[in-house]
Amino acid sequence: MDIFYRRKQILELVSRGQVTTQDDLRRKLAERGIRVTQATVSRDLEKLGLAKTRKGYVLTSPAENTADSHPDFSFVLKEFLRDARLAGNFVVVRTHPGNAHTVAEALDRQAWPEVVGTVAGDDTILIATAQARDATKIQRKIMQSVSR
Repeated sequence: MDIFYRRKQILELVSRGQVTTQDDLRRKLAERGIRVTQATVSRDLEKLGLAKTRKGYVLTSPAENTADSHPDFSFVLKEFLRDARLAGNFVVVRTHPGNAHTVAEALDRQAWPEVVGTVAGDDTILIATAQARDATKIQRKIMQSVSR
């Protein structure tokens, strides 16, 4: 599971007022399929600007990776992209294991008009386009973003 996805889940849980202790947060993350150590939870809480109060954890300062603040697109690609290949009117994007969701979300935020939709698995993203030439454009945009 990648750090951006995990931290987004933490912020979602905290915003709902559902987190009172670090152990409670670890259990709730585990229910979502995210297994982490107490040390990782502690670091995430600090990086996200969360503090413990009598009522549970609250946001005390602007978070690094909130739902409204996303890492730079080229940073995400440089960090997680392994390959982008053409397959007819599709682009098949390979990431490191557990990172396809983060890359797909970054791709979706680009709102490229050639993209009809994306589907993400664990380490693979399928980008659908209307025509093969659109897929070629998308693959080129992805590779150009990595080389920046």
